[in-house]
Amino acid sequence: MNFYRGTLTANTEQIIPHNSQKVTVFNLGPGAVYINFNDTATANSLLIPEGFGRTISLGWNVQNVHVFATEETTVQIDGMG
Repeated sequence: MNFYRGTLTANTEQIIPHNSQKVTVFNLGPGAVYINFNDTATANSLLIPEGFGRTISLGWNVQNVHVFATEETTVQIDGMG
């Protein structure tokens, strides 16, 4: 298992190195977080609202989780498998 917990800089995409097929992203807030896998994240990417988490199981290994937030916010990204 690998994980990352950190504060995102507002309006700046951050690329979190990762290596698993199952990814869980928790948005600890405040603000919305947008994610994409192995590609650029923008405000049009997959939304994770403040206080929510999402687990995505893919058929391939994610090398990088791209995250974007419109305001400074804290996330945790866990990977398994």
